[in-house]
Amino acid sequence: MKIAVDRLFHPDVAALEIEQNVRLAGDLGDRYPDGVFVRAKISRIRHGVHIEGTLRGVERETCARCLETFDRPIAIEVAETFSEDIAPGEDAAATVSPLVDRHIDLTDLVSQLLEVDEPMAPLCSPACKGICPMCGINRNVAACECAGDGIDPRLAGLASLRDEAESETI
Repeated sequence: MKIAVDRLFHPDVAALEIEQNVRLAGDLGDRYPDGVFVRAKISRIRHGVHIEGTLRGVERETCARCLETFDRPIAIEVAETFSEDIAPGEDAAATVSPLVDRHIDLTDLVSQLLEVDEPMAPLCSPACKGICPMCGINRNVAACECAGDGIDPRLAGLASLRDEAESETI
């Protein structure tokens, strides 16, 4: 979705208000099935425009601990500058984005902001107990009979260092 901002370059228009639901394609469309609501104000600056506002939506996510799907509400602040002085392709090193033909690609901007906001390991809850590495049961749903104190043999050396450090501090 492209937004024409050429009206802002006339003296009688100070700003444009946007209230738009943006539907995304591909993986982002799957993660945000209801789209993302954008509320923003676009103002003219010297040689370009500045957009400021918020994105709100609900992301369909998978918990990194228990592997269950959950809804993660998002609210992202938007503050992006577009300049006619930046040519397309030169924006990788620039702190502003290019303003091409006096249009802003809102879908591209929203996609970039959502990808940056994506957590490395999303959790359904900070208290999520995850799945048992032995039997695979979701510990949030039921308890298992597996031995919980088993140390992975690959980490046994670190466990002995931990125990040694604890005994020295006592």
